[in-house]
Parts: sequence; C-alpha cells; structure tokens
Amino acid sequence: MELKAIINSPGLWIASSFMVIVVVAQSIIFIRAAFKEAKNVGLTREQCVRGMRSAMITAIGPSFSPVIILVGLLAVLGAPTAWMRMNDIGAGRTELAMANAAASVIGAELQAGNFTIEAFGAALWGMALNNLGWMVVALVLTHRMAKAVNLLNKKYDPKWIKLMMAGATIGLFAYLLSGQLVGKGSPNITAAVVSAGTMLFISKALKKYPKLQEPALGISMLVGMFVATAIA
Repeated sequence: MELKAIINSPGLWIASSFMVIVVVAQSIIFIRAAFKEAKNVGLTREQCVRGMRSAMITAIGPSFSPVIILVGLLAVLGAPTAWMRMNDIGAGRTELAMANAAASVIGAELQAGNFTIEAFGAALWGMALNNLGWMVVALVLTHRMAKAVNLLNKKYDPKWIKLMMAGATIGLFAYLLSGQLVGKGSPNITAAVVSAGTMLFISKALKKYPKLQEPALGISMLVGMFVATAIA
C-alpha cells in the first residue's frame, strides 16, 4: 500500500478523531468550570460572554500563520494527522520541526522520495512525545498555582505580588516579540509598530465604546499584518 494512501486512509481519520474529540470535550469542561467559578469571583455571565467574544476575535490574527503551515503538514503527513496535530497543540512550526527531527533519526527527510512509512511512524512518535511534557506539567502543576499565589499573598504584600505577576506577563510577551524583531528585518518591525499604534489608538481614542475595546487586540494584529505585507 502506498504511503499517500496510508496517511489519508479512513482508519487514520478515525484514529485521529479521538484526540480531536478529547480537545473538544476539554474545551466544554473548561468553559463550564469557568462560568461556574465566575460567580464565586463576582463576574456576571455577560462579562464572561464578552471575554469569550473578545478572545475569539483576538484568535483570528494568530490563526493565519498555522493555516499557512498547515499546507506543509498536509503535503507531508496527510490530512488526518495534520488535523489532529493542529487541534492538539496548534503550533504548526513546532510540529513540522519535530516531524523532521524524528524522521532524520532514521535517515529520512520530509520530502517526496525520502519519506517512507517508517519515517511517518517516527514522525508520529516524535510529535506525540514532544507534546507529552507540556501536558504532564499542566496536569501536575496547574491546580497548585492558586495555592502558591495564596501563600505569596499571605507572606508578602498582595499589591506587590499582583505587580510581580503583571511584570512577568509583560516580560513574557516582550520576550516573544523581541524574538520576532531582532535580526528579522523591517517587515516584522513594521508589523509590531503598526499593531502597537493601532492598539494605542483603540484603547485611548475609543475608550468610551466598550464594544470596540473587546476586539482591540485582534484588530491591531490584523492591521499590523496587512500593512506590513502591503509595504513589503
């Protein structure tokens, strides 16, 4: 049986669907738990819905890059596996890199003529094991984070702990942004500057319109992407 027929076979579609079903089930459980917990922290259902709507709009921008990489995954790993991996972790570049690294261990490459069924199996294992660490850490540590924060608030001034957590968030995003700016060329810088300017404009000039504040981040990202692409 040819590799192309195997990687797009009905059996692989069925096997891949299990992971997608788990992801959908997790999403439903998390949403229900979030709405239930929202009452305990004083958030209304309307506020929760607004937050979800804002997050959905914001996710449009980051989704363009995975869609482009998805084409590469489809060509090499087939539609079922690409569908499963992108629903599982969503980081197309990471999946492609791990598939290539795993295939190279047995002397294969992610290209026509050198990619065999053995290489496909190695790529599946490589991508799965790469994601396993994140899942284990999230499972073991996530529920303990609240206890750690409560302990810090009791031992130190809660205001400083709040500022520290805010600083950590800013530092994280600054690190991610700097990785896309240093040595990357003017299009990346243009996208960052235009996105920041758009975000500032929406936040300041339109602060009297809460409905326009919700999709601010997503709109800023899209404007930055399109302007940078047009100039480039």
